[in-house]
Amino acid sequence: MRMRFLTITLLIIALSLTTSCTKQQKEIEIYSFSGENDAVMINNGVIIATEDLEKFIGGDLTFKGEEPSNVKYYVTKFYYYKDGVETAILSNSESIEGTTKGTKISPDLGSSNSEDLFYANDLVQINKSLNFSVSGFYMNGEKFEYSVVLDVEKAY
Repeated sequence: MRMRFLTITLLIIALSLTTSCTKQQKEIEIYSFSGENDAVMINNGVIIATEDLEKFIGGDLTFKGEEPSNVKYYVTKFYYYKDGVETAILSNSESIEGTTKGTKISPDLGSSNSEDLFYANDLVQINKSLNFSVSGFYMNGEKFEYSVVLDVEKAY
């Protein structure tokens, strides 16, 4: 009886170890992105995609030269083109109302995550056409706009 119990226990342990070791690992893809032009630079951007979650981290915005200040309204946006149509991934805005002093543009570009942030093969398209733009108005009504095409590399 003891031998039978020991054999069954060992068999259950062996089956548990076998099945837990053979479970498929979730596939994960990690991309990094950055880019710059004459006026702005984006660093430390990351895209993480698993089977059930997609996360986009915008990274850091740095201005070359003088950083815009006294800003009344601005929008930062990450986007790509899908079938010739602009598709937004992450967009943030800030507006100052009822004051004579403006604001500065935040260097932290935020993040977004969802189960379906991207569709099917969008990561392939993003790899070829990820863009960033920041645009808005100064307190005096003057418009500004900067945009940059970002370099995307698969990190893992």
